[in-house]
Amino acid sequence: MTLPPPRLTEEGSPFIPYVPQEKVVERLRPIVEPYMKRMGFLPNALKLYAHRPEIAETLFKLNSNVMRDPSSTLDQGLKRKLSAVACNANGCTYCTAHCCAMLRAPKESKSEGWGLSDNDVYDLVAGKYQPKDEFERVCIEFVRTASETPGGVPDELLARLKKLLTPAQIVELACVVGFWKFYNTVHDALHIPLEQHLLADSGWVDV
Repeated sequence: MTLPPPRLTEEGSPFIPYVPQEKVVERLRPIVEPYMKRMGFLPNALKLYAHRPEIAETLFKLNSNVMRDPSSTLDQGLKRKLSAVACNANGCTYCTAHCCAMLRAPKESKSEGWGLSDNDVYDLVAGKYQPKDEFERVCIEFVRTASETPGGVPDELLARLKKLLTPAQIVELACVVGFWKFYNTVHDALHIPLEQHLLADSGWVDV
């Protein structure tokens, strides 16, 4: 299949100025340099968060703790899939494009990549993806439901979670939902422009 048609055709301008890249690195070097290595570039969002480095440090640490900490009880690749599901459910073009581009990037790339096909990514965000097992299925279902209606997660779904996941995994899963809800809300509210090289991925949120 071909990529969904992009929603955006050119990178916009932020309504407040970015912190210059050299200042971002200067203010947040210990956390920004590993972030840039993983992403392969300095995201526009970080150039705005750097106006409040104290908040940025907390957010970036939370990002790492939720998504890729060595203590994680859930597989990092699964959580990357779940982040795309959550961002799409929340309607955030900026984060959905980032997540889908990362899922599609080759595993052997210098930055983070998971080597999923366009078809798999399309099915994942469109709710058509065939999970590899019931564990993955219930996680995806929980993330989509909790993202759309946090107070409306049915007892039947919670019972399935309790049967298949440990308490630590359930809390971590809920934190994936909450983390991306926070990020998506901030990024949408600030109208953060999607980077030029990711514009082709801006159509995933409409899938």
